This record gives sequence, structure tokens and C-alpha cells, in this order.
Amino acid sequence: MTVTLKLPEEFETRLIAEAGARGVAVGELVTEYLFRTVPAHNQGQMTAEEIEKGFEEIADLLPAGIPPLSDAATSRESMYTREDDWNRQWTS
Repeated sequence: MTVTLKLPEEFETRLIAEAGARGVAVGELVTEYLFRTVPAHNQGQMTAEEIEKGFEEIADLLPAGIPPLSDAATSRESMYTREDDWNRQWTS
């Protein structure tokens, strides 16, 4: 399918710059955006490979050199302190 779009000049400039920075054609970049934006037909039924690919794409968004979180940082106690304090207020 071929679709012709009338884009604002500023948006077109941004697309061209991003495509150039990534080393891909503008059409390829737009196609990628569409595939990410338009929900899949089998919504909710992802394969293990699709899930793995999604996690890899998310990981690619993280800047290099970020240290991993410690076990303490991901513990329940460190995540829910505000809610626990609020609950104690009403149960005491």
C-alpha cells in the first residue's frame, strides 16, 4: 500500500534527521513507527519471541553504563513505604 502524507515542514525535517542519524530511509522509519503504533491483530496473544523482542527494545532505550538496581532497591519495603505508612495510620 502506498500512502501520501502532507506533513508540516518541521515534522518532515525531524523525520529526515532521525532517519539519517539511524542510517535508515525515511519510509523505513515511518513504517517502523506505524508498526509500533497500530495495535496488532492478535492483540493480547504475543509469542515468547515477541515478548523477548519487546524487552530487548526497551533495554535498548536505556543509556549505556547504567548500573543495575540492587536487591534492596527492588524490595517491597523500598517500593511501598508511603502506602504502608498510610495503611498504618488507619489500622493503629
